Amino acid sequence: MENTLKTRNKIVQICSCLAIYLIAVLFAILSVASVLQTCRIDQANPYSEIINYDNDLVLTNLALIGLTILAALYLMRKNVSISKVNTRFIVLVMLLVTTIVSLAWINLVQSKASGDAMILLNTARDAANNTYQSFHTSYDYYGNHSYYLYYPFQLGYVFFAEILYRIFGTNSSDILFQIPNVIALDFIYVGMVMIAKKLFDRKSVTNLTAIALAVCFQPMFMTTFTYGLLLGIAFSIWSVYHVIRYMREDRLLNAGFAVLLMAVSVLLKYNNMILLAAVCIALILHVIDKKKLLALAVAAVMIVCSVGLQKIMIGSYAARSGAELNTQVSQTLYAYLGISDSGMAPGWYNGKAMETLRDSNMDVDAANQIASEGIKSRLNTLSTTHQLGDFIKKKYFSQFNEPSYESIWISQVRNHDYPEGQLLPAIVTSVYTGGLQKVFDNWFNYYVMMVYIFFTAGMIWLIFRRKLNTESLILPVAILGAILYHMLFEAKSQYILPYFILMIPFAVYGFVESMRTLSKKTGILFR
Repeated sequence: MENTLKTRNKIVQICSCLAIYLIAVLFAILSVASVLQTCRIDQANPYSEIINYDNDLVLTNLALIGLTILAALYLMRKNVSISKVNTRFIVLVMLLVTTIVSLAWINLVQSKASGDAMILLNTARDAANNTYQSFHTSYDYYGNHSYYLYYPFQLGYVFFAEILYRIFGTNSSDILFQIPNVIALDFIYVGMVMIAKKLFDRKSVTNLTAIALAVCFQPMFMTTFTYGLLLGIAFSIWSVYHVIRYMREDRLLNAGFAVLLMAVSVLLKYNNMILLAAVCIALILHVIDKKKLLALAVAAVMIVCSVGLQKIMIGSYAARSGAELNTQVSQTLYAYLGISDSGMAPGWYNGKAMETLRDSNMDVDAANQIASEGIKSRLNTLSTTHQLGDFIKKKYFSQFNEPSYESIWISQVRNHDYPEGQLLPAIVTSVYTGGLQKVFDNWFNYYVMMVYIFFTAGMIWLIFRRKLNTESLILPVAILGAILYHMLFEAKSQYILPYFILMIPFAVYGFVESMRTLSKKTGILFR
């Protein structure tokens, strides 16, 4: 029996360590890249969403890293301890900053939905008026087929928007859908602080996580985006929090909350299946490690509920509209998109997935066949011309080393709900193209560089400080899943923003442990 237990523990340890070391290597590469280079959206023509690969001032970046470390060590020498500050006070300040900045930005910008977001809101508005034309026809670009024959998984956000339209009226402005993003962001940040507290049980890490989140401005700018991005990740994070509590306390109530929250998360943003997968992997390892067979049932119920709720929503709109929503863009088609060139960056949106299905007259099997042949041909071309490595490198960096994550761009290229001829407020123009644009560009560049460096350190310290367990594995595995998924399928830096938020507690932990180790020579501990 004892030998069996040791074997199970060893299996979990090996799997966990392999995953963490792989993540550490990938982010070590990103850390070096962030010192040497920064990816930016070409401001000469932002509407084209073209990614430039700009060389950085390497000596400046190294100096900033050194000054940050020296400043931390100096404060420790002066016995300035963040642990002495009340956590609730710091969290309150964090929430005030997040809420005020986000609300101020959405009110100043007055951004109006366009593209896919506009289609979703138009559908929700029509549904609130009991009109379902968009389920039967669409724009010429979609071959006049309904948008939802391509992307039925978007109907979760449509349902959310329809509820708001029914409550507040269909004449409401887009700000109606931006305010929930602000509320969601507050919940995201509080959830991350709570997870940091649970995982590391160290006040310095908890408090510094709250401070780091308070100056993470990219999500605050992203609140103008009327999409399920922030809403979905908010539910996912709180699902993870309850999974951690379930693993530690063995309370079914926490498991129930985790299942419900994850199902809603996937409904609002289907990409949160990545987080669902990470949670299920952790639960399976928990079964192996602790022999808690009930955790396997929790994972199964979570999958069934998440996938089932999505299907129920699609079926509901199909029944209400009288349309057959029986097709969608397959993962094979997304892989075809992901291996192709784009005018933006390698593997970014180029229309191939949808257009292949459209041109195949909505025959998914025929479209998949074309895509499979296209993937083989493309891989052969990249291999024979020795361009595959460059393609992978540029696709990776264009997503993860674009430090704004398109958070400002997302409203810059959209229309604004101001009277015709009225100029945008000067502060907005400055953020887009003026002095504040340079300030935020430099801050994002520095902030992301530091997060990547110390997130890498955090992964290593998880192993060496024996903090690595099935609970602490969930978010890193989700981040690894995001890397692998978006390297294989459609890429965009905005898709990475939720996962960047997940890195912050681990980056703070890596920073605290690194400073603690450096300070030992002088006998000063970062408690």
